[in-house]
Amino acid sequence: MSTSTTARSRHAALPAPRRPGSPYRAPKFWLLPIIVVILLAAVGTGLYMGGLANPTGHLKDFPVAVVNEDSGTDGTADGAAPQNLGRDVVNGLADRAAEGDELDLRVLSWAQAREQLENGGVYAAVIIPESFSSDAAGLVAGSLSGEAAAQPTVTVYTDPKAGALAARLASGIVEPGLAEASTSLGAQLGSAAAEAEAQARAAVEQELTVSQDEQARRMQEAAAQAGPATEAFAREIARQQAGTPAQLSGQLAPTVSAASAVLLQDPVRIVSATYHDVEDGTALGMGSFYFAILLLVLGLTGSIGVNVLVDGRLGITPLEMGPAFLESPRASLSRTKTLLLKWGIFVTAAAPASGVVLWVASAAGVPLPNGGILFLISWLAMSAVSAAVFMLLTVFGNAGLLVSMVYLVLMGLPSSGAVVPLEALPGFFRAIAPWEPLHHIADAVRSVLYFGSGTNTGLGADVLALALILAISLILGFLSGAGYDRAFGRRGAGLPRDGAGRRVGGWRPHPWTPSPNRSTSSARSARCRVCVAAGTRGR
Repeated sequence: MSTSTTARSRHAALPAPRRPGSPYRAPKFWLLPIIVVILLAAVGTGLYMGGLANPTGHLKDFPVAVVNEDSGTDGTADGAAPQNLGRDVVNGLADRAAEGDELDLRVLSWAQAREQLENGGVYAAVIIPESFSSDAAGLVAGSLSGEAAAQPTVTVYTDPKAGALAARLASGIVEPGLAEASTSLGAQLGSAAAEAEAQARAAVEQELTVSQDEQARRMQEAAAQAGPATEAFAREIARQQAGTPAQLSGQLAPTVSAASAVLLQDPVRIVSATYHDVEDGTALGMGSFYFAILLLVLGLTGSIGVNVLVDGRLGITPLEMGPAFLESPRASLSRTKTLLLKWGIFVTAAAPASGVVLWVASAAGVPLPNGGILFLISWLAMSAVSAAVFMLLTVFGNAGLLVSMVYLVLMGLPSSGAVVPLEALPGFFRAIAPWEPLHHIADAVRSVLYFGSGTNTGLGADVLALALILAISLILGFLSGAGYDRAFGRRGAGLPRDGAGRRVGGWRPHPWTPSPNRSTSSARSARCRVCVAAGTRGR
């Protein structure tokens, strides 16, 4: 019998393949997608609500400046000691801050505080004016004289461009401390007013007593000349008028009115002001955050689109668009070359895309200062996000899409520091923030849009961090891709095809190709196994 006949006999002797069962009957067909959705819901809710729900409960080292410009008082002619009530307010705030680690109180000059407000270094600045002590002293004097007096005032500057919630948190942290300082100062002023009231009454009583004594002396001299009876009458009148000065002093001396007493209990007026006025088109200071989110979404969705289209054209996965279904011949590209190809396509497209973003945003009325720097930041931001996405796709395959969403969105938004300041986030999010692209994108965009893109705004550090994330992502992608190719072969190489050229389903991590030094019959047997896997008979 010939070799070909033997081969055909062997081929015919192979058992008929079993018809595959319906995938709908497999429990994992239904359970796996449901479990994935439930896990994403749990992880997403834990990250979002755990990070953003209670900012005041996670405050740590929240930067606030305090400026004391109070010139104090020199003391008065009655021997009162000089005092600087503004210094007392600063000391009270410092003692309150030292009780915990929520507040990073920075005692600065006005020039230093203004510089940090300009570059976003502090979220608020408390300014105690030069006339603070003199206004407080005048408030005591005015409470006795009834004249109008200036109320001691403290101004709290906040910056909506540093974040709307940051401004609210700053006010919420500073104002209770100032209210406590006002109460403490009110106790001092109340004591001073009571002492001044007593001194004024004593002065009136002394003046009345001197006047009454002088009148009694003159009356006695006149009565002595008139006779004993008149002299006795004068003495009786003097005795009856002995308590008159004390009684009249209570009526004639100035007193603190009820309204003045209430004002003295809480004398400090706290004025809230915005250091930077928000412009039209800045979304009340949130425009930088929205712009950063836009760059992240474009980097993520654009990378997904490039991944789908390139894999479809390379024949790695079928490409379906509407009613059209395309399955291209598979190109033999390594994972590292595929990663470089996809990322190169995206980076090439990201440059004009960044220009389009700026053009459309400008047409929509968004103020875009430093347009050239913002263009480069946008290009770098999208390129870094894209590198991270393609790295995760290389490492995890299609599951990398879900991992990218978790890493870039579910973990990135809470830790960005753009919605809730980083100093008001739990420790976990403060720890991962340096490794999240969105954190650096939001800081960089805010520096360019609102703080002049100077070197003291932290822009250089954010650019370096994005470049580092980009480089690390590419290196990890190249290393994992090269390792996978060496250990398991190139993508899709292990999936055989049926007689019509369609791939046969199944997990095949190793490339399926017969060794070139096998015998002819072994090669034919291999082709027969292909037929069995495909559910057809060989030809």
